[in-house]
Amino acid sequence: MLNRCIVALIGLALSAPAAQAIPFFARKYNVNCSQCHLLPPALNSYGQAFVANGYKLDDLPAPRRTVPAAVWWSHRLEINEERGQAKAYPNRVEIISSDAVTPWLSYFVEWRAVSYQTAASQRLLARHGRFEDAFVQFFLPGGFSLAVGQFRMLSQWDVSRRLTLTEPTAFSAGVRGGSSRNARLQSLRSFSLAGRAPAIRATLQTLGRGSPANGWFHEFVVPLTGELSAPLGEEARRNASFELEGRPKGFLYETYYRQGLSSLGGAIFAGNDRWLANLTGALQAGRHSLIASAGTARFREGLHDFRLSIGDVWIPTSWMGMGVRLDHQSAARRKPSVSPHINFSFPGGSYTFLLTVEQQLQRNGNGTAVELSAVF
Repeated sequence: MLNRCIVALIGLALSAPAAQAIPFFARKYNVNCSQCHLLPPALNSYGQAFVANGYKLDDLPAPRRTVPAAVWWSHRLEINEERGQAKAYPNRVEIISSDAVTPWLSYFVEWRAVSYQTAASQRLLARHGRFEDAFVQFFLPGGFSLAVGQFRMLSQWDVSRRLTLTEPTAFSAGVRGGSSRNARLQSLRSFSLAGRAPAIRATLQTLGRGSPANGWFHEFVVPLTGELSAPLGEEARRNASFELEGRPKGFLYETYYRQGLSSLGGAIFAGNDRWLANLTGALQAGRHSLIASAGTARFREGLHDFRLSIGDVWIPTSWMGMGVRLDHQSAARRKPSVSPHINFSFPGGSYTFLLTVEQQLQRNGNGTAVELSAVF
């Protein structure tokens, strides 16, 4: 069944008609996706510098007037091989807008008009109208910048630009917050490095060499409990309601040195009788992108938890990549998992179709996920 599903999705992707619209920055500067991406959504050094500089660089062509937005549509197939269950569903219709407003101010907004995810029972949960990210960033003299809004906590390795469908456990595993009668509020009180939250981030960059993305970075983050959203529909109002609790979750300090696509750093979060800490290294070696992160955490109950993620992605061409990742979390009391994946991007121009196939290999936890996307 899995082979038939994958062949059908590949056939659908290869026969899909060319989109009439193209991503905003490709339209604005008349460049291809490969200008900034190794393989979408993974950035190359040029793309990383473009983002770090507030969506602008001096050597780009003169900008043209265009609609400042892009659309990301995706359809997913999930197969639970242990239970013999499969579900296919449209998991995302996302509107993305970002740009430099002035030399010292930029913004980024990522809003999901359609958002589905599966529960443990494989029932679909509607979360339409939630913001993945929504923030403004101020660039100040002396290497300082300030971000205000909703964003992911970790800066050194941006989880949202991964090529896999699942997140590395070392970043996604969280620490629980205080109890609440409101189940949604209690879930939002948890903290993880890969998680999104309303927050304020102050950044100091020093030792920059030749690129806005290079140098030694110090990140000071105060995350709040909540989620920014404009829920669409009754079920979304339950699963993705707008929430904002005044008390900070704690305090996150992150420091790392980056040169090109390679970096080395660490992060520590502390607050409300809980903490977590991670060390992370990323190495770009030719066409290979290696990542290793190890960390530990302490919960309110006194439980200590070790987390580990090690992976490699090989991108031999501008239209294909493949890789594998090992994940382990001691508190889960399960054997480590190994997740190979393969990615295709075509036609690789100013619009693109993406196909990702990921397999999870774990004792009593085997599964497969396939996602077909279009970005235009």
